[in-house]
Amino acid sequence: MKRLAAIVAFAIVGIVTARIAAEIVLGFAPVCGYECDNRSIATLCLITAGCLIAFPALGQMFTRGARLTLQRCSIVTAVLIEIVLLAAGCFYVFELHRHYADAEAARPVEADFDYMVMTIATRDVQTYTDAANGPVKRAAVVRQWQRCALDGAWCDKNPTQAHMHCKTGEVYVSEDDWHAFTLIPGENVYGAVPLRSMDLCAAGNHPDE
Repeated sequence: MKRLAAIVAFAIVGIVTARIAAEIVLGFAPVCGYECDNRSIATLCLITAGCLIAFPALGQMFTRGARLTLQRCSIVTAVLIEIVLLAAGCFYVFELHRHYADAEAARPVEADFDYMVMTIATRDVQTYTDAANGPVKRAAVVRQWQRCALDGAWCDKNPTQAHMHCKTGEVYVSEDDWHAFTLIPGENVYGAVPLRSMDLCAAGNHPDE
């Protein structure tokens, strides 16, 4: 009778823990209708079934014979709860990190006081490493219609490069590709003097002038 009561208690705790763990795991579950609802229900059922089987089975394993005491059952229960909730918490943190990464990727580039002039690429543009740091090498590709904020151009370097900030990060664009970008004066930093064109080395046409 004592053994049966312990198994029932482990099962009840397992169901309650599964419910809490499922709430954590499904914290970022999309709400997109029938398909997503079914996926969430399947996840809930899987977690519940796992806990419903694991809690009584492991509880039975670690409280055999004379070890079936209230203190022993409480310790085993607490450990099982911690393991399940820790796993659910780790999954939640992973999903949270992924959502932050997705949000950052979706956030448009904006002009700031380091990159005051806004542009947009009209075609794919190959970018390069900074010529000041040694031989120039290929870096990321700025995709068509991607916005890039412009810092300025180093007209005394060879090769001449423009310094920009795009979704791919800090990039350097060769002079041959400057006209692949179109200026967006309305998105410049407030008060910034708009450029006349993407001829960045032309007299009187520097972002910092």
